[in-house]
Amino acid sequence: MFKFGFDLDDADIDNDIDSYLQQADDLLGVRASPRKDSGKRSQENSESFVSGEDGRFVELTMEHLLDALPTQLSYSPLEIPLSSTSTATLSAFSEPNLASGSRVHYLARRDLFDARFQVISEDNGNPNVVAEAENTEEKTERIVPGVYEGGMKTWECSLDLVDYLHASLKDGDLEGKRVLELGCGTGIPSLYLLQKIFSLPSTESALERSAIHLQDYNPSALELVTFPNVLLTWYMSPASDTFLSSQASSLDAGTDEILEYPAKDPTNAGELIITPALKDAFKQSLKKYNVELRFFGGSWKSFENVIGTGTHSRDAQTQDASEGSLGGYDILLTSETLYRTESVPELIRAMWQSTHPSTSSSCPSSQLSQLTISEPRPPRILVAAKVFYFGVGGGVDEFAEAVRRWNGASGVNTEVTTVWEKNVGVGRRIIQVVW
Repeated sequence: MFKFGFDLDDADIDNDIDSYLQQADDLLGVRASPRKDSGKRSQENSESFVSGEDGRFVELTMEHLLDALPTQLSYSPLEIPLSSTSTATLSAFSEPNLASGSRVHYLARRDLFDARFQVISEDNGNPNVVAEAENTEEKTERIVPGVYEGGMKTWECSLDLVDYLHASLKDGDLEGKRVLELGCGTGIPSLYLLQKIFSLPSTESALERSAIHLQDYNPSALELVTFPNVLLTWYMSPASDTFLSSQASSLDAGTDEILEYPAKDPTNAGELIITPALKDAFKQSLKKYNVELRFFGGSWKSFENVIGTGTHSRDAQTQDASEGSLGGYDILLTSETLYRTESVPELIRAMWQSTHPSTSSSCPSSQLSQLTISEPRPPRILVAAKVFYFGVGGGVDEFAEAVRRWNGASGVNTEVTTVWEKNVGVGRRIIQVVW
């Protein structure tokens, strides 16, 4: 195992959960088989398995993720520093930092201790599991290759990516776009994009369909932190206004108690109660804002293979045969994924497959002709990482050189440029790849 030398406040980390979460997929039964029905879940809606190898492709459906939520989510604010030179308009989620003269953007993020409590509770108090969770001294910043890839912790380069997106994206840039975040973990950059979409004025079917897809090696990370963070982002946005207005005086069925939802304030910690009405409102908002959300677990190799073969199963939320496909993404984001040099080739191949439409024999001739004569704008590929990862040899320069040398597609001219940089302490960069 090795440990990143990050500057994030360790108060964000639940020190007891860490090595337990490294084995969470096995303990939860996600990697071995669809999770067994615990009485509150529908197993047939849980996952779609495609590859049988280790690190295999798994799609967690919307119904499974909603069913997997606990009765309440404990959350805390995540402060994201923004460059003082940013020209982006301050939103309801951003405010000036008077001490530094810069700006701070806020997202609500699920507490790790809350995820820990959920897993222990769902294992019905198994003493071995409880002891493992409570007594371990490992920390979530420790990576076990092929077992746990750090998805439970928010790494600082994901905050850098939000800073860059905040400065560079314009209103309407996300409408009708397909976004993929590889190695998403807590999903901070994608949460920021969702926040922008959910803040748009919207009426039913008025917006072009947008897709935000999130991939992580560990399916348990998607279930325990990524999707809860997505729900919290929706709740804190204007998209939940209608729901909260209708629920202001609602009674909890069977208890005659008035439900008290927390104030929509991502700058303060709180607890969000999870009710059937809230889940339904979230799904309705996805329709209203015309957003497709999908969540994929497994290795980059399995994800690349699924895109290349076209054998994946569409999620139940897909509306028709023309939607729900993988590949052809307009925006690809990844952060803190360059720490192992041996995994870089798989990442590059997954990036290529994800941003280029398939021209297999299953592609209709009409689409093939469009691919031949049209010249769409190149996909926006952003990679945020440390300049160098001590102890393992990975880093931005090595990755950039690997991209330039890559010969996975003949005739590819690749440009790699630095679009954001911080040289204080351990250097960090965001680079843009153009095929």
